[in-house]
Amino acid sequence: MVVELFPPDIGGSGVRYYEIAKRLLKNNEIDIFTLGSVSTHDSSEGSNVYRFNVASSSMTHLFPIDSVATLSRSTFFGLLLHSYDIIDIDFWPMLTFFSAKTAKPRTPIVVSWNVAWPFSYHKLTSATSSVLAHIIGRLSTHNVTVSKSAKKNLVKHLGLAEDKMEIIPNGVDDTFFKVHLDAQWGRMVFVGRLEPQKRLDLLIAAFKTVRKSHNDVELHIIGSGSLHQEILEASKKLEGLYLHNPIPREQVKELVSQLCRSWLFVSASEFETFGLSMAEAMQIGLPAVLTHTPNNAAIGEVAIPGYNSIVVQHDNPKLIAEAIERLYESEELWRKLSYNAKHSTSILSWDEVATKTEAMYKRVIKS
Repeated sequence: MVVELFPPDIGGSGVRYYEIAKRLLKNNEIDIFTLGSVSTHDSSEGSNVYRFNVASSSMTHLFPIDSVATLSRSTFFGLLLHSYDIIDIDFWPMLTFFSAKTAKPRTPIVVSWNVAWPFSYHKLTSATSSVLAHIIGRLSTHNVTVSKSAKKNLVKHLGLAEDKMEIIPNGVDDTFFKVHLDAQWGRMVFVGRLEPQKRLDLLIAAFKTVRKSHNDVELHIIGSGSLHQEILEASKKLEGLYLHNPIPREQVKELVSQLCRSWLFVSASEFETFGLSMAEAMQIGLPAVLTHTPNNAAIGEVAIPGYNSIVVQHDNPKLIAEAIERLYESEELWRKLSYNAKHSTSILSWDEVATKTEAMYKRVIKS
């Protein structure tokens, strides 16, 4: 498995590989190629995790050339040293696919497209990225993505054959299924990367509006990324705004604790391929307030407007604030959405996801 970020580093794709690998180790040997602050080889979790050091780290940038080069080069030489039945490689950051294909031309390669359409916000390299994505989609042995919307977009934009791409959603850890929500009324939470495409500026603007009439409302932001310092400075100036460090996957109970004390999950992200953090929050019983964009695959598959969430027009903090206030002032509506969130049938466990992934690997190897 090749992925840019792997626990304890925070990244949605890394969490997926981590949870799947942990379960497939019962019957398989697994190597993980990823980046790290230092070069290490760790087998403490059962998998062989090879972390390749980035000499000049800019991993929080939108297109980190040094980390891409390091992972691509190290993946090529790492794959040359071993024999594999199958390689599962995260689509981003693209160049690693070509390293794997060059090093192991006869080994089946599954590409995991943990993106709905990855270039909507990445203007400077959009054209180049699109060309590379087309090539990857045709050279891969098989393709996997995590939602119906993502598959539809990728087939439309890349022209992939339907039978060459399948959907295996993300899952939720068993811990989220077993806990009881003890909501602190007015305590909102966002969990995710602190990057421009998450549009935290919209959430903070909406929060300011809500605070004017409800001064007990809080916004807790959990994550890391290029906007960390900016949000930290905002939290010092704005009462009720709190910034928390990202919570490592190995400390999932701490994340559960944060969510259990919350009342509402909020997000104004420009795109989501699945919305793992939101799915985890919903499984505890947190309703969500979200904004609608063409590349937000979470809406309609995990978040059902009016059923377990409220969805408003994107890029309008006033509408986000109005949705929050509507829930704040109607406990009946909140309880309805909370109950439906907890009992959403579209959310799978990681055990189910791992079983589907292993079956897919076996089919690809035999084909």
